[in-house]
Amino acid sequence: MFISSELGPTLSDEGNIVLAGSTEFTGLTSRWREWHAPEIVAVVRYANKHGMPFVARSGGHGATEALAAAKNAIQIDFRAINHVNVSTDGKTARVGGGANVKQCVGVSAPILGGGHGWLQGQYGLAADQIISARLVLPNGDAVTVSEDSNPDLFWAIRGAGHNFGLVTEWEYRIYDIKNPKWSYEIFIFFGDKLEALYGLTNEMMKSQPPEVIHWGYIINVAEVDPEHPIIWYAIIYDGPVDKAREYAKPIHDIGPRMVNAGEATVPELAALTYMSEDAAACAYGLMSLRYPIGLKTYNTAALRKVYDDIDETFRKVPELAGSFFLLEGYSTQGVQAVDEASTAFPHRGDEILVTSYIQYKPNPAIDPVAQQYGSRLRKHLLEGSEDPQHLRAYVNYAHGTESLQEMYGWEEWRLEKLKSVKAQWDPENRMRYYAPIM
Repeated sequence: MFISSELGPTLSDEGNIVLAGSTEFTGLTSRWREWHAPEIVAVVRYANKHGMPFVARSGGHGATEALAAAKNAIQIDFRAINHVNVSTDGKTARVGGGANVKQCVGVSAPILGGGHGWLQGQYGLAADQIISARLVLPNGDAVTVSEDSNPDLFWAIRGAGHNFGLVTEWEYRIYDIKNPKWSYEIFIFFGDKLEALYGLTNEMMKSQPPEVIHWGYIINVAEVDPEHPIIWYAIIYDGPVDKAREYAKPIHDIGPRMVNAGEATVPELAALTYMSEDAAACAYGLMSLRYPIGLKTYNTAALRKVYDDIDETFRKVPELAGSFFLLEGYSTQGVQAVDEASTAFPHRGDEILVTSYIQYKPNPAIDPVAQQYGSRLRKHLLEGSEDPQHLRAYVNYAHGTESLQEMYGWEEWRLEKLKSVKAQWDPENRMRYYAPIM
């Protein structure tokens, strides 16, 4: 076949071409998120020569609407570039563009969009740790980007990076582990405690230590409550048990139905918080639609509307009962310590990240219901927010129907700079299949 005979000899011994119809094709191209999955496989210069679209894969969780436009595209699979080489001084690492977490989430894609995480209160976003990156540009050239080398492009890839090139390797700032085990307390509440719990959360966040995360779900757990969703709520603390217990003490006064407390390593915490490879968040082969919103505080009246909508929808549309609503209450000191103009990431002022995970088995009849449901949940929170005219949507979770301003910031200068950098480095708009700027 033409693609094999022409492209094959240009690849290294480790490179492979897998075509549609082969036994390996489905396994290599199927995604963890099956929303409009593109048809994909192999290499930038060949794609440019033949005018073919191309997309990259490092993990497979991308679920934005824009991926639907990548028809008959070539996929460049980065998963073989899966290395982490720590420097001799232990302060930096070289991280391959295909490195992954939990064998399913690629490292590169979250970094390109900013990269929230449990350590952000202490150290900032994942994107804030980049020292430099080796980037294959949309025209096939390779460049290094850093504060001193192509600084405009370095600015852009930290928050809007899906639009500018393919990262083959990161030079990344790393830190010593402070505590081999973290403390946690997991609380289970029925829905009648929602206002008290999240009103208290607003107060606790005013003095939330950098080491603390408030992590929550509104989720169906029939073994606990067969009739209604529950509120699953955790305090996760990178610190001593006594300090963690003292911090979480006010939550006990609200009257949880169950409490589970202990210590765990971070990988163990992934399982405890439904974030392990075999948990709902990484369920393979499901439709998974997300509708993120950044907030300053919780509006408990709006959150009540969300809860009641979830409760009603689970009963009316049982196909959606495996969905869940995620409330990420990270510490923000490290994020907000970075100058908001120094990277393309636009939402440093947000204190809370909330998103629905609308999950169901592929079923075209459910698609419009699911989209309306996810949009409606986000609308409840937006209308109750401090700025209902300006949605702030984390690009790594974006559904794809959000505007440029909603994903990349409402400041006029920020969008103009992004568009200028895009015009310089990708004038033909080759990189246009994930939250595209143009």
